Amino acid sequence: ELFLPEEYPMAAPKVRFMTKIYHPNIDKLGRICLDILKDKWSPALQIRTVLLSIQALLSAPNPEDPLATDVAEQWKTNEAEAIKTAKQWTLSYAQA
Repeated sequence: ELFLPEEYPMAAPKVRFMTKIYHPNIDKLGRICLDILKDKWSPALQIRTVLLSIQALLSAPNPEDPLATDVAEQWKTNEAEAIKTAKQWTLSYAQA
């Protein structure tokens, strides 16, 4: 879900996942831990940049800056198992 607040582009867009996702930087409510959606936002940034940044975060999780601490712990202790769980969640929740 991508929502542009009334203050946009002076305020960052609001972005969240509607589908459950197993990722250390995305919480159970679908909120995303991404600096450009928070303190690093600039009115010069485009929606394209936001979407590409989210895509990059999905490809390269950062368990050192987690929003879902339990997922981050598994990612740090057993990355292969975490990736397996993420794939299972994709099959269960993202395949309609």
